[in-house]
Amino acid sequence: MVLRADQMPHKKPKMNKSDIKQKIQKLISQNNLGAQIIAIQKVSGGLSHKMYRVQTDKADFAIKQLNPAIMRKKGAYRNFVFSERVARIAKQNGINAVCALQFRGKVVLKVKDSLFMVFKWINAQTLTAEQVEDRHCEIIGQTLAKIHNITFCKPKNRQRKIAATPLFDLTDFIEQAKEQNKPFARLLQNDLPLLTQLNNRSAEATNDLRGALTVGHADLDRKNVMWQNFTPFLIDWESSGLINPTAELVQTAWYWAGGDVENLDLRKFETVIKSYVKEYMGELCTAYDDLVYANMHPKLDWLKYNLQRAFAQTEAANIADAEVVKCLKELEYCVDRFDSVTKVLQACF
Repeated sequence: MVLRADQMPHKKPKMNKSDIKQKIQKLISQNNLGAQIIAIQKVSGGLSHKMYRVQTDKADFAIKQLNPAIMRKKGAYRNFVFSERVARIAKQNGINAVCALQFRGKVVLKVKDSLFMVFKWINAQTLTAEQVEDRHCEIIGQTLAKIHNITFCKPKNRQRKIAATPLFDLTDFIEQAKEQNKPFARLLQNDLPLLTQLNNRSAEATNDLRGALTVGHADLDRKNVMWQNFTPFLIDWESSGLINPTAELVQTAWYWAGGDVENLDLRKFETVIKSYVKEYMGELCTAYDDLVYANMHPKLDWLKYNLQRAFAQTEAANIADAEVVKCLKELEYCVDRFDSVTKVLQACF
């Protein structure tokens, strides 16, 4: 998903296991999800929020504990409500969208000082880059096109996205990295000229592509699709919003073809693109350079977010350090594969 955090919290005591268990117990009781909890298991994989599998005598649930730093941001709560409306419309139109359960008309539930979302547990799995087959890529292309073919009603109070701007000034980040002896300090310094160029060009490209927008998932990478054999279930719709459909296509194809792990399979990339083109009923954008640069904008946004939390004194700092290194490597790789990607787009469009 694409996240913003201009201010990070001061270090807080870690929540102990009994505390989270008490909150989940209260959540279950208040919403009639069972008379007894059989087991609570933390699920790995979340980089922003925490997820738990909770088994009760009534059913199995996936309970997401929302990151308080993110939820303090202006408009965060409203964004989760909006994204769940998008997911529900997608589900009504034949997409296997995993939607949060509603309680008294609410999808975000407060227990003491924590916010939660509750989902039905799905016995399915996400795929690693190595597990992705051509058939998965074909299905993802078809699914994305079906989402883009939906006529979403315009939600009230949902304004058109503001213009994209260069995301950051790296000077302060580099100085802080040196002062705190961060593992990415030298890499960040070495990539300064490249990042400065991408910072500006990706914002320009994103703005150039705003002439034709539709509502999309906007984060349809491997971690947000769960599979039962070759049936996909789409989760984590919180990034959904207005996006250029062809730009989302390139972003999605990049991930499913292994671009994010620096092992881009051009055949799989082409499979996603061609599968989408067969299904999509709208007009494709042919500004190939803009499409590739726009693909870098969410990665730069994620880099900014992780740089900010890497310097904050929180338990997420170590995770953020690793994500910064990953982002920098992927951006270098994006540039290295620029010509190859544009050639595939030209051939498919």
